[in-house]
Amino acid sequence: MSTRIITNPTAGAGQAQAQMANIRSLLTSAFPTAEWVESRTPEHLTELAAQAAHLNFEQVIVAGGDGTIHFAANGLAGTQTALGIIPVGTGNDIATCIGLPKDLEAVVNRLAAKRIRHLDVGQVGNRIYCCVLGVGLDTPALQYINSSKWRRSNLLYSWSVVRTLMSYQPRHLTLNSGDLHFNDDILFAAITNTRTYAGGIPITPSALVDDGLLDICIIPAMRFPQAVFTFTQVKTGRHVKMSKILTAQGTTVQLDSPQPLPITLDGELTTLTTPVTVKILPGALRVLC
Repeated sequence: MSTRIITNPTAGAGQAQAQMANIRSLLTSAFPTAEWVESRTPEHLTELAAQAAHLNFEQVIVAGGDGTIHFAANGLAGTQTALGIIPVGTGNDIATCIGLPKDLEAVVNRLAAKRIRHLDVGQVGNRIYCCVLGVGLDTPALQYINSSKWRRSNLLYSWSVVRTLMSYQPRHLTLNSGDLHFNDDILFAAITNTRTYAGGIPITPSALVDDGLLDICIIPAMRFPQAVFTFTQVKTGRHVKMSKILTAQGTTVQLDSPQPLPITLDGELTTLTTPVTVKILPGALRVLC
């Protein structure tokens, strides 16, 4: 078998399974000898992807959003097995940034063509990420989202940010990358590979997924009214023109703080904390697109 298809029943707040049922026949037609497996946990998804690479599968196709892609990529980066993406998650930023269409039949046709694109990934410790590494208010915002009874959506993302801003105490961060040396309090800092995160928010509008560079955006501490206004600008990408916002690019980024700060990756909470060194791994992930 040359193809393994991994389904994630929790992707898209559980909605991915219903959508996958609609296109299973399309995938079966395009990949008739594919092996179908279902992941039990995020870690299991990584294991299934890494196992497929070890067994020399040509491609692993996963159905889900950025979280699903994150865990699959952690099993495939640096291998010869390509990743195919069926974008049926809540946030599909990596799929959007590589130009996958929204129509799922068109996506399957793209995957069946088996054209390979080499994408960069970020690396921190023994983890890799495809979209965004975050430090600051995104941690409590994600904690709120994960505990919410409401289905993940852009509206929930926006409300979680406003809600978090009302009580968030800025954290001190030291960030060094090339000529950029930052040492002050922040609301949020993002080290990105993609233009967008959280379902289309253009945090680093000029970022490219295959330029061999990490993009940096630092939103320093500011008063609540200005912070709310700044995050309305983030939703359109106009924040990068604001004088207080710092942006840069680099191949290595060092993060440190007086007290450990939690690190998020691709919209997922992790056990990682500062200090950390972030690196770009150029072209480390083979993707069908």
